[in-house]
Amino acid sequence: MKKRADFLAAAKGRRQHQRCFVMQARKRREAQGSAPRFGFTVTKKTGNSVIRNRIRRRLREIVRLHAAGDARPGMDYVLVGRIEALTAGFDDLRREFLGALHKLHSAERKPDR
Repeated sequence: MKKRADFLAAAKGRRQHQRCFVMQARKRREAQGSAPRFGFTVTKKTGNSVIRNRIRRRLREIVRLHAAGDARPGMDYVLVGRIEALTAGFDDLRREFLGALHKLHSAERKPDR
């Protein structure tokens, strides 16, 4: 994802808080059945540009390796990185990412009250 409007729309969707990131997810109306899209955000309060870019690269690699089977078509996902993503082990990041996807998708199936 590249456009600010897409990031703002995803922010209005469901959220799943993890230790290393917050995952936001929203189903796109216009792109039914298209590939899932991912966006990455790391705020300046996390650190300088070197730290922010390192966190973003780690999150991108997790998505590249593990999103193919678990991300749903027609969905937008935004990962908001936290400083803990810099020092966490790669297995911990993977576990958190897959857990967040699972929780977001299981909450999607529950009927509204």
